[in-house]
Amino acid sequence: MHTPQIETIEVIVYGYSKLASEISLALHNEFYNFIIIEPDPRIHKFAIRDKYTENISTKECYDDDEFISHGICNPNLKALYCLHNDFNRNLFITLSARNLNQDIPIIALSSNDNETKKLKLAGASRTINPYEIAGLKIFRQIDKPLSMKLLEEILHNNSRFTIKEISVSNNCLFNGLYSKNIEILEKYNLVLLGIQDKEISREFIFSSRGINHKIDDGDTIVVLGESANIDKFQEELIHNKQGMNNEK
Repeated sequence: MHTPQIETIEVIVYGYSKLASEISLALHNEFYNFIIIEPDPRIHKFAIRDKYTENISTKECYDDDEFISHGICNPNLKALYCLHNDFNRNLFITLSARNLNQDIPIIALSSNDNETKKLKLAGASRTINPYEIAGLKIFRQIDKPLSMKLLEEILHNNSRFTIKEISVSNNCLFNGLYSKNIEILEKYNLVLLGIQDKEISREFIFSSRGINHKIDDGDTIVVLGESANIDKFQEELIHNKQGMNNEK
């Protein structure tokens, strides 16, 4: 099995999860020199299926020398993506990579706040949660050139845009409204990416499906926009919530 010359490696992708397959495709389309490290043979076969035979390794990279041989200390390296479905693998690789390379941006997959804290302590520069992944998928569908730029900027934390989860309470402004009627989002130039419905098995309902979904107490909406606008939006929600409480 052939792997690219280490001195040319620009990105390391550790783990071949669903997100990793999308990142790899984006890297391939943008002509990055990258290597996929997937030690689990059950998952490794999917990278082979996707024709990444020229740039894949089956090593664990738990040994420093092995990790160095795959390019973690290369001066040309732009990023390490820790995207394995196994959190413990991501945590160990993040810790090892940060010990070997103090400057490399490390983007790691996290599914909850506890994992995020551990990854940050281990040296991750940026963590990605499933909501961000869903939001970026939508943007790739809307405008591919723009979405590729946003993908790179958001994941590397270089963008003024961010993705935020906002819980809906009983006295929230849009409790009881339908997703197509949340006009306040336009006031702050925010995009509704989707809604997580507490009653439908915690299903995430993408706004791109065109479903006019009713928002209820306990649901979570996910929005994308400039960080400053999201902060102002949340301030207005808090202000209106306090006002409604005072009226009671």
